[in-house]
Amino acid sequence: MLGNRDTNYYHIMSRIVNRDYILGADEKAFFRLTMRKLEAFMGVRILTYCIMSNHWHILIEVPPAGQIDDDELLRRIHQFYTKQQANMILQQYERARAHANKTSCEDWLNEWRDQYTSRMGNLSAFVKELKERFSKWYNRKNNRRGTLWEERFKSVLVEDSDHTIATMASYIELNPVRAGMVEDPRDYRFCGYAEAVTGGEAARAGIAQILSLHGQQVGWRKIATQYRSYLFSTGEKTAQRAGFEPERVQQVINLGGELNRYDLVRCRIRYFTDGVALGSRRFIEDVFEQNRTFFGEKRKSGARKIRGSKTSNLFSLRDLQINPIVAPRLTGTG
Repeated sequence: MLGNRDTNYYHIMSRIVNRDYILGADEKAFFRLTMRKLEAFMGVRILTYCIMSNHWHILIEVPPAGQIDDDELLRRIHQFYTKQQANMILQQYERARAHANKTSCEDWLNEWRDQYTSRMGNLSAFVKELKERFSKWYNRKNNRRGTLWEERFKSVLVEDSDHTIATMASYIELNPVRAGMVEDPRDYRFCGYAEAVTGGEAARAGIAQILSLHGQQVGWRKIATQYRSYLFSTGEKTAQRAGFEPERVQQVINLGGELNRYDLVRCRIRYFTDGVALGSRRFIEDVFEQNRTFFGEKRKSGARKIRGSKTSNLFSLRDLQINPIVAPRLTGTG
């Protein structure tokens, strides 16, 4: 998995096997609850997300794995596990600590700590546990067995820049709009923006981070106004679009034209799910050089322009040839 900074940002997504529409309101609510609990336990940050009827998207910040003391670890355990499970884990901790005191050896205690701390700041561990916990719950609820997910998961490394992160966040929030389910993402309960609108503190903190406002004394009203400008404007502060016309947009794509940001993020963009890395030319070139051994000798550079986009400072690590951008049909299913 690519990563070239102490803190990395990823767009991750996964689909239900056969792309079946099995995620109803209860399933989406349980998935979100599990996601939030894992977020707190593993020390990652969900910037935003969207849970659709047969797949999900998450924009996530993954900090470097750092040391946490035992008090913080036990606090996270009590928040994440059930009371019974947490008490059993606490008993294991006390036995390990007693053993360490008697033998003047930290091996047992370090082994106990490693069971939990090795999963923190680990993207693969986060996704694995999220999907496994949901699968067990869903299969038990429906008296079902077998694989629930179509694939491991997809991930795209996202540059830590206002433009790139906000563009990716907009793309994720607009999933239900592309599917024709709502006209405004605030009306779709299971995305980060809607959670923030209804007062969700974690969702609001994520959006503040997207806008590089985290930790600043800025009220939600100002944050929401700025965020909506990313969701609904063409890029200019005052310009607003009345609506999205799939036929017109697809014609522009077919003729080799370029789309403004408003139309672009309302399309299905494979660069955002299959592009491996997304960001400025310099960022992509850095990622390419740091992972040079994965590419053939004939390839001399990393950055590939997102064809069909007027955005001049957004590049992908992969040059996708087949339907990289497609206007959605607005079917009303997601």
